[in-house]
Amino acid sequence: MGLNKMRRISAPVVLLCIFTVSGFSGLIYESIWSQYLKLFLGHAAYSQVLVLVIFMGGLAIGSLLAGHFSARWKQVLLAYALVEAVIGAIALMFHGAFDRITQASFDHVIPALGSAAAVQVYKWGLGAVMILPQSILLGMTFPLITAAFLRFAPEKAGRSVALLYFTNSIGGAIGVLAAGFTLIPNVGLPGTILTAGLLNFAVAFAAWALFKSVAQMRRPSAIPDSSRARPAAASISYRLLLIASFVTGLASFCYEIGWIRMLSMVLGASTHAFELMLSSFILGLALGGWWISRRIERAPDPRTLLANIQLAMGLLALSTLFIYGSTFDWMEQVVNTFGRTDAGYVGFNWASHVLASAVMLPTTFCAGMTLPIITFTALRNGVGERAVGGIYAANTLGAIVGVALAVHVLMPVFNAKGVIVAGAMFDFALGLLLFASLASTAHSRRLVIWSLVGVAAFSVAIGAADIDPLKIVSGVYRTGINRSTHEEVLYLRDGKTAKVSLMRKNEIFALATNGKIDASINMGSGAPTGDEVTQILLGALPLTLHPSPKNAAVIGFGSGMSTHVLLADPAVERVDTIEIEARMVEAARRGFYPRNRLAYEDPRSHVYIEDAKTYFSVANRKYDIIVSEPSNPWVSGVSSLFTAEFYRHVSRYLNDGGILVQWIQLYEIDYASVNSVMKALSPAFDDYAVYIAHPFDLLVVGTKNGKLGTPNGRIFSQPEMQQLLTRIFVNGADDVRARRVGDKTLLDPFFAISLAPVNSDYFPFMDSRAARARFLALSVPEPMQILVTELPINEMLTIAAPEPAWTPLTAQNSFGRGQAQRAIRAVIEGSDDATLLEAREPIALARLGAQDCGAQAPKLWQSSWINVGRFVARYLDRDVAQASKFWDKIVPPRCRKLQGREAQQWVHLLNAVGARDANAMAGPARELFGAATPSSPAGDTLYVAAALMLSHLARHELEQAIEVVAELPKRLPAGSQPSLEIRWLQAIALSKRQHN
Repeated sequence: MGLNKMRRISAPVVLLCIFTVSGFSGLIYESIWSQYLKLFLGHAAYSQVLVLVIFMGGLAIGSLLAGHFSARWKQVLLAYALVEAVIGAIALMFHGAFDRITQASFDHVIPALGSAAAVQVYKWGLGAVMILPQSILLGMTFPLITAAFLRFAPEKAGRSVALLYFTNSIGGAIGVLAAGFTLIPNVGLPGTILTAGLLNFAVAFAAWALFKSVAQMRRPSAIPDSSRARPAAASISYRLLLIASFVTGLASFCYEIGWIRMLSMVLGASTHAFELMLSSFILGLALGGWWISRRIERAPDPRTLLANIQLAMGLLALSTLFIYGSTFDWMEQVVNTFGRTDAGYVGFNWASHVLASAVMLPTTFCAGMTLPIITFTALRNGVGERAVGGIYAANTLGAIVGVALAVHVLMPVFNAKGVIVAGAMFDFALGLLLFASLASTAHSRRLVIWSLVGVAAFSVAIGAADIDPLKIVSGVYRTGINRSTHEEVLYLRDGKTAKVSLMRKNEIFALATNGKIDASINMGSGAPTGDEVTQILLGALPLTLHPSPKNAAVIGFGSGMSTHVLLADPAVERVDTIEIEARMVEAARRGFYPRNRLAYEDPRSHVYIEDAKTYFSVANRKYDIIVSEPSNPWVSGVSSLFTAEFYRHVSRYLNDGGILVQWIQLYEIDYASVNSVMKALSPAFDDYAVYIAHPFDLLVVGTKNGKLGTPNGRIFSQPEMQQLLTRIFVNGADDVRARRVGDKTLLDPFFAISLAPVNSDYFPFMDSRAARARFLALSVPEPMQILVTELPINEMLTIAAPEPAWTPLTAQNSFGRGQAQRAIRAVIEGSDDATLLEAREPIALARLGAQDCGAQAPKLWQSSWINVGRFVARYLDRDVAQASKFWDKIVPPRCRKLQGREAQQWVHLLNAVGARDANAMAGPARELFGAATPSSPAGDTLYVAAALMLSHLARHELEQAIEVVAELPKRLPAGSQPSLEIRWLQAIALSKRQHN
């Protein structure tokens, strides 16, 4: 008897531990299934709601089934163990089944369906089939384990339900963070869902072991259902409790959606920020369940307690509208307190969690008490075990309605503030209804008082709970400034997916989503913004590379400039623009018209509010040009437009010879992430080339079934196009060519040396790192460094035919060739050009030393002309006359005879580099490299080593090129690292050797 008693006492504790783990895995499923299904359904708002509806609808069905049958099942604990085991088994098979089914759908089924409506019905139906069974099973777990718990401790029904709610919620709060910050970054979606499945098996085994351990004891009895003894009273009371459960679920999800939208302006809209906010929300529910567990059974009238909680919850929710303005001040302190380091990023995330909790926790603390109280009231009234499933199902159905109402009705019409106010109204009205159902004089007086309080509170909240719009659009989580420096906010509206704003500072207008500026244009006559340059080139670049484009698609409306540029070409017959957020299109017209006029007025322009992947699947139309200009990859959901699966998918919708242009931001991102994207893009295209639009804006051009040529001048004869391009100082095809970094042949080996994996839907490498890169303010200079490298690597290793002749570039062209042309002119003409920056002083010293052949400072003179020669040699373009003039000015013939052997070899080497003559480069490069010592200038040693490697590679001497790298440490000071050119050339050599 003693052993049995111990077992009986310990069983509830074991069940609480089991359900904590179950809650942990359950939140993983909710997150992971949403991510999986969004890959198939798309990221449009209706698809997000559909995922949640399927998931929560399954929970409701499962809870109803379990609640209905649990009273008839004698072994509910064994039933619970079986359910957990089946959930785990399905989880183990889910990834493989999902991948095969969705791939077959895109390849065979969807193209065969005749209409867009049929495609949507098919996708929604298949999505439901894939997660509805598991969702139903998950919905059964809470009623089953609650029934088991109640049978072990029927005398403590209220405490039992509240503790189960607490443990399941606290497990979920931890599960959200574990999945987002640990599991997905390390094992991807397949490993994360596998982990959840294994946890289900562990839970099933623990529940089965507990069942076996109590098998010898007296079997616990089901909680009696006495509703039949008092049918009228029980029916009315239970119906009211179901309504209460439904309303609390509805209001809670209004709060969740409203707060997440509001706090996205404070914490950012990254995936990790969303996980922190969701964890804070669930934590409040858990703590409310724990607090009420110690008090629920002492309450003299649970319905009065519930009514008071509902009223308090409504008022607390309204108070968050007044607290909201202070959160920008708090975040300013957070951003400026934690250094831009990895440790600072950890602190930033914890502080963000605390900030989100400070807003949400008081209200969610109350929300966490409601379901235990409602369930306990039903059990006390004799409804029986079916109350657990019924009330849980009603709460879940309320959540479904709340999500749909908030996203599709309240948010677009009333903004996030209206969503919070509506949720508070539902809670407050429920509290008043509960008081009205309690027929007594005291309750009637309370009803009148609370009604007056409610009228006053809601009037004040609706009329006065507003904050400075410049705070809302400040992007404080990035800038550390709690109020925008813009002069005026012209537009601020909540859409289905984001808060969109339009700001003005002088003549510069900026369009932002969730506080992050995505497009800016100088609407006056002043210089263009960096965004303008990128937006215009996104449209113009493919027009210079495709011989005869007829139709184009643009992913992301932004300012509308890229669409406008494409339509400025009369040869283009159709441009389809796909934008996920309708408010962007609305705000861009208000801010950037008439600069984007054609996007709105040209009959060839068609704008679709849709997710890109879904649009292409449904439209099933092929294009000559597809331009992808999504927001920054740290924004939640955006990184899915940079994955291997997306590139394979979108390449299907290109005609042969068609072109994809991908914008990749090089700011607030790390080098590994850029590498992972390039590794994802490359296999989907036969050729690609990389161009620099702006120092930190990369344009990758991929082509299907063909090779990319060089930019042509066709569009520069078109008046409107010419006007657009002249504004950004692009006057001809050579101004575009000057931005070319390299092509697939030479860049693939360079990107391959990175250990970064391929960015994919199932292993979202970029998404896991993006928020950290944004906080650390990282940037990727390597593409720009390749563009301005001092050696003609691209020209000597990729162009078989003679390189096209260059014409003088636009004076404002600030890239390597433009700078070099000005430097050559300054040397030859003796002019002083302040725009040459770092090259200005060496040019002046070299020309000064040339007057007396360096007699006053021979080492300084030689160092100066070598530096200038390295800077411009690549750009002398085989023009013998120009090269001769340059060298005559910087190292006159009379001085060369006086130079030592080393200086003469430098002249030979730099002349050979300018002539792209691999044979002529080899001799002087080998001699200079052999003579280099650790005391030699490291920059010169690295240059001659790279030149020697380049000469070997151009002559297909792979092993000799690799040997140079092995020799390099002997020639450099201790601790020196190979230059980017050497690392690039080494990667090319190793790649060629591997493929030979």
